[in-house]
Amino acid sequence: MDLQQIKYFLAVVDFGTFLAASEQAHVSQPTLSAGIRKLEDSLNVKLFNRGSRAATLTSAGELFLAHARQSYNQLMSVKSKLAEEQDKINVGVLNTIPMDHVAEIIRIYRVTHPHVFIELVVANIDELPLMLQSKKLDLIFTIRNHASKKFTLLFEEHLKIVASVQHPFATHQEIELKQLAEQPFIERIRCESWDEVHGLFQKQDIRPCSVCRAENDESVLSLVAANLGVSIMPARNTPYDVRFIRIKDLNIARPVGISITSQPLAPHVQDLYETITRLYK
Repeated sequence: MDLQQIKYFLAVVDFGTFLAASEQAHVSQPTLSAGIRKLEDSLNVKLFNRGSRAATLTSAGELFLAHARQSYNQLMSVKSKLAEEQDKINVGVLNTIPMDHVAEIIRIYRVTHPHVFIELVVANIDELPLMLQSKKLDLIFTIRNHASKKFTLLFEEHLKIVASVQHPFATHQEIELKQLAEQPFIERIRCESWDEVHGLFQKQDIRPCSVCRAENDESVLSLVAANLGVSIMPARNTPYDVRFIRIKDLNIARPVGISITSQPLAPHVQDLYETITRLYK
C-alpha cells in the first residue's frame, strides 16, 4: 500500500467512475485500475463493486474509506513539512469575475491535492498581468484582452438587466434598451464592459436616470436588491433578491478564462491548470 494507491482510491470515490478518477489523477485508466488492484491485493479485500457504470464501495471499501482520507491528508501534510516548504499556488482573480466559479475549481482541485496551499489575490484588469509577468502570481482568472498572454477561454458571460424582484421589470422575460430611458439606474464603474454599454446609450439617445455609482458587483447587487434602481451586469448566482433579464438589442459577452506565463509551470500548478481546462472543455 502506498500514497499513490490511496490517492487513486479516493479519486474513484469522489468522482464516481474509474475513467473520471483517472482524468483527475492525470493517469491512464489502466494505470489507475492497476493501482487500485494492488491496493486491494495488499489489503486482501475488494474495495469496489465492479460491473456497473458507477463504482460503488463494498462494505470493506466503506470501512477503508473511513480511515483512508484522514490518513492520506495527514501523510501529505507531513510530506510537505519534511520538504520544508509547503506547495503553494498564487492565483489572481479579476475583481469583476464571480468568486463562485473559482471556489468550485479550488474545491475540486483540493480533493486530490489537499496539501497544496492556495492564496487568492483579487485585482483589476491592469494589475493582474503585471503580477503574472513578475511571477507574483502563478495563473490568473481574467478576461481576454491585449495584455492576456497564453489565454485559455473557459466561458462567456452575457450582459443582462438586473432588477429587484419588486421592480416591474422582474415580470419580463426580455427588455429593450429604450425601456431604460428615465429609469433609476445604478452605474457599474470600472467595469470592462461599461464603456461599450455607455456608448450604446449615447448612440440610441437613451438617458437612464443615474442615482448611484459603485465599483464592484456586490455593491451594485445590494443597491439593486434595495430597489434603488436597475443596472446592467453579467448574470450570475447571487443570494440577493434580484432577477436577471435578457436584453433584446444588446449582445455583449465577456470572454472569461485563465492566463499563464510562457515559462514551465511547477507540477502542482500544472495540475491546477489542467484541472481547470478539463472542467470547462
